[in-house]
Amino acid sequence: MTNVKEYFVLYGKFYLVYLLFSAGLFGLFFLHSLSLEPFIDYVVFSGVILGGLSLFHYFRYAQKRKQLQHLLRKQRMTEAALAFLPATRNRLEDEYQALLKQLAREKTTSDYKAALKNEEIYEDFGLWLHQIKTPLAALDLLVQSDSLSPTEVKAELFKVNDYLQMMLNYLRQNLANEDFVFESIALAPLVRQTIKKYALFFSKKNLQLDMAVDLTVTSDRKWLVFIFEQVLFNSLKYTETGGINVFTKDNALVIQDSGIGIRKEDLPRVFEKGYTGQNGRFQQRASGLGLYMSQQAAEKIGCRLAIDSEVGQGTIVTLRFPTTNNR
Repeated sequence: MTNVKEYFVLYGKFYLVYLLFSAGLFGLFFLHSLSLEPFIDYVVFSGVILGGLSLFHYFRYAQKRKQLQHLLRKQRMTEAALAFLPATRNRLEDEYQALLKQLAREKTTSDYKAALKNEEIYEDFGLWLHQIKTPLAALDLLVQSDSLSPTEVKAELFKVNDYLQMMLNYLRQNLANEDFVFESIALAPLVRQTIKKYALFFSKKNLQLDMAVDLTVTSDRKWLVFIFEQVLFNSLKYTETGGINVFTKDNALVIQDSGIGIRKEDLPRVFEKGYTGQNGRFQQRASGLGLYMSQQAAEKIGCRLAIDSEVGQGTIVTLRFPTTNNR
């Protein structure tokens, strides 16, 4: 009954036009004092034809509604599902269906990309879990040992906090459409602040620090700090003797260490996600996310990150800034 009511609401204007035309014809016959028999014949004949066409049109309308309702009940509106759309009767319906199919294709593509992105995030989260297990395992051993060193505990807790912050930054990079805030930044205070944060590790390993930073750049402070922290912490992880030298040269910030170095065959892949190289596999302290995320962040703020290294001689990481407005 609902379909009938909706049908007449939708197509009622055509019946109204028929009634108005019939009324006008009746008025014409009446004004001219004509016999009403031809008018009655017209009404009966046209009424039968109109009724037959209405029944046929109504059943087609009801069938089309049924097909559309069936599609609406489907959980996913895919291009394959749209093959069950009612047959089109004119160019307008052709274009409507073409639009629906285009939207379905775009939705399928979007769903596929979202699924891949989720899978990628789960894989990266697994890499991060592998990394954070190392300081947690170290803490567990320290708690079980007879001589509990506050310095060692503090160092491992610091690593846990640092890895948690790295994951927050990772989620920011991948899930949030975050705006960048570019401003004029003097690098010296920023570098000193970051070095102070990692002072415990310099002291623990008795590493020497040389700093000669004199450059002001236009960049995003938050991501710049993140990149420098990741690079500096990497240097600290793989440097046991000697020290770290931080300086500016030719519109770039350079971090040079006297650590174990990186093999030549590993150098081209150090910025790949999940790649740890021989050093990471040997020391079991890397997830392959830190340098990858640093490279991604550097590209977003218009910088270039490069690494040069030699096994046993140390590593040089260069963060080169765009020349515009830097001094």
